[in-house]
Amino acid sequence: MNTKPLTFQKWLEAAYKEFACYGPDFSLKALSGKAGLPRATFYYHFNNKEHLTEELLVYHCKVAEQFSNELKREVSELIPDLYEVMFRYKLNVRFHQQLLRNNHVEAFQNVYTRINTCSIEILLPFIRKYFNSDKSNVDLIEFFNTLTGAWYARINFKNCTVEYMCNLAIEIMEHTLGLYNHPKVKSL
Repeated sequence: MNTKPLTFQKWLEAAYKEFACYGPDFSLKALSGKAGLPRATFYYHFNNKEHLTEELLVYHCKVAEQFSNELKREVSELIPDLYEVMFRYKLNVRFHQQLLRNNHVEAFQNVYTRINTCSIEILLPFIRKYFNSDKSNVDLIEFFNTLTGAWYARINFKNCTVEYMCNLAIEIMEHTLGLYNHPKVKSL
């Protein structure tokens, strides 16, 4: 049972969306207006914007746990299954993209890395199968981290579909240093 007041949740959800769309430099005044909440209620729940940001990172980690559980249940093939799950978590993927874009902030980099590590651990057998690779786990993880970073750097959320996400991943895979040239990549 959630014991936090409804206004706390409204602030958190509105700020999560704002961070996902615009990064950490959003205005509390604008957020108050978009959320339809009196700004005075902000200080009832949060000491300052940094406190709100800490809560956003905690919230993002909780959502990432749900995402990981869905990956475990629903991915049987890397493509398209991974991107079908990601599409359902589009706002969270967008938030995660902002963590990468702002990775000069240590807390953002730490959360981004921790969540990616968890996802890659789940996906490693599917990555190995997709690329029909005998590379070491360390090599595959390094490669997939490169792909993931490139994917997050390039994704555009306007007109974003599962097909677009898959095609972007395939395009990046085809052009990543020629390390993995697997026929399956070209056949989707």
